[in-house]
Amino acid sequence: MKVPTVSFAGYQRAVKAAAATDGALPELPDAHQAPGLSTLIESVRTACEEVGFFVVVDHGIEQGLLDEQRRECLAFFDRGPQSLVLSMVQGDQSRFAWLDYVPAPAGDNSLDSVSWSIGPINERGSLPWRPDTQAMQKTWNTYYSAVEQLVAILMQLLALALGLPAHVFDDALVGHRSSMRAILYPEVTELDLEAAGGFIVRSDEHTDWGCITVLLADEQVGGLEIRSKDGSWVPLDPVPGGLIVNLGDLMPYWTRGKVLATPHRVVARQASRARRLSIPYFGLVNRQTVIKPLTGPQEELLDACTADDKNASNVSDLPLMTAGEFFDRHEEYMRRWSPSIAK
Repeated sequence: MKVPTVSFAGYQRAVKAAAATDGALPELPDAHQAPGLSTLIESVRTACEEVGFFVVVDHGIEQGLLDEQRRECLAFFDRGPQSLVLSMVQGDQSRFAWLDYVPAPAGDNSLDSVSWSIGPINERGSLPWRPDTQAMQKTWNTYYSAVEQLVAILMQLLALALGLPAHVFDDALVGHRSSMRAILYPEVTELDLEAAGGFIVRSDEHTDWGCITVLLADEQVGGLEIRSKDGSWVPLDPVPGGLIVNLGDLMPYWTRGKVLATPHRVVARQASRARRLSIPYFGLVNRQTVIKPLTGPQEELLDACTADDKNASNVSDLPLMTAGEFFDRHEEYMRRWSPSIAK
């Protein structure tokens, strides 16, 4: 399995051709035949249907902002603890409301990562937060906003790749509760690595549960691996200036298996045992969005409304629900759904 690198240069040209103003997204269907755009849409379709991961370059986020986000997050972790981790907020407000972080106790040799998460910004559902520097707050907000825009573009391109109108997901993104996290994996010593047989799992195998994750990976230290269809693990090394994109569980559920949410993990080997910074943005939709089949005849929608999901025998029998219901019980829904999908 090869993770493709996808250039958004064709999209950038389409933006100019569509003369988008005030940061608005262009009407892509009108520019569908713009040079490079149809190729880009096909690349996104192939990546989402066959791999579930791709690396995006020429994405429009300035390299200076990527570098500054990394610097500020590393500086944050290098400072002393700022506050305790708050309890997660449940319900419609936000699934993530962690302020700052709690580092490992002094003398603790645990290999567990430390992390910090907040979102969404602009007072939309998250608790008030006061990082200890204005630079941290400004950089975090600026980068969050930039990736928020990129996710909106990715959702448009995914819609077109599925043969749907470009703006089919737009309403679902209004009032989203996307979270961004900074994760610091500590250095693994050669002694620990040798004792573990040369291989340590830093983050267990998992899939993300939202829509689209955009990862600003550590360009100096690898360790991210994705599971191929034959069960083997494939390293995904960062591309300079690139952002790693993967789909979460909601998208294969929403598209009835047309796209993949691929299991992945983080490991440490000799070449990737150094301290590693990871900054994922977990793109979500608003919790009131009804997750119904995106394609197919109206009869399929009616069947899905009345189906007993406990006895579902095929993907058309999946029940309608809101995104909030899926997020709260996604593991249960994925267990019910996964056996019905041809592997």
